Amino acid sequence: MKNLIEDKKAKSKSFFLKDSYKFLSHKMIKFLEKNYIKTKKDLRICLHKNSLDKHHDMVILQQRKNFYLPHKHQKKGETYHIIKGSMASILFKDNGKIKKICKLVKHDIFRTPLNTYHTMIPLTKFVIYHESKIGPFLKKNDSIFPKWNHKFRNKLGINQFKKKVIKMIK
Repeated sequence: MKNLIEDKKAKSKSFFLKDSYKFLSHKMIKFLEKNYIKTKKDLRICLHKNSLDKHHDMVILQQRKNFYLPHKHQKKGETYHIIKGSMASILFKDNGKIKKICKLVKHDIFRTPLNTYHTMIPLTKFVIYHESKIGPFLKKNDSIFPKWNHKFRNKLGINQFKKKVIKMIK
């Protein structure tokens, strides 16, 4: 799309809006879907100017086949607003036990608490959601990963966890 600039430095396929006003139309949601079908990769459109901005808004497409390691942010919460599809948002106790699972569907909004381990599991082939949080993005210092993440280092551990979550939300 003409008004998007790809961020070649990002770890996932990311774009910034060129316009000084930030309007994300239905066409851009379709752009995410078409790019996902073509590339089979997670994608995001950033509404903030750059990674140093004090507030970040992103529209993100994540796929069910991927797994996103539990992590926390000491000084940041995150808000998710579902646009398309559904996902589970999982909060953990510090020891790795599940504290809360929320199934989020279109139009639902969920806020992760500060300093709380969390992850998301897309429940549909892909989910598109708006994420809002404070910036700047601090790269390696942005997220803290727990020691108990080792149980997610192989497909068996990940698949068992996903099945457990899906069973718990039904």
